[in-house]
Amino acid sequence: MKDKSSVYKIWIIIISIVLVICIPFISGSRDGREDFIKAIYGFPADWLYLYTNGGFSFLGIGFIVNIIFFYYMIKILIWAYKKIIGWIKGIWANLYY
Repeated sequence: MKDKSSVYKIWIIIISIVLVICIPFISGSRDGREDFIKAIYGFPADWLYLYTNGGFSFLGIGFIVNIIFFYYMIKILIWAYKKIIGWIKGIWANLYY
């Protein structure tokens, strides 16, 4: 039987990978600095370059940095959510007792 924390971490990694892949295409393209670059996708580090001739360039380091960034951002958001919900439950419990 798997530990709940390991399943929890796997889900956070899967969600961060999906966010890394989806968010750049949702947010749109930016014009490149050179004439041969059609668009640069990526947040916060660029990881995908699309060229006007139909080619692309995949930057693995930027992709991995994005996954790590989103992993820790999701963990921070979950931690903050748990703290806020715990605080609200404490206030709610004190109102009725």
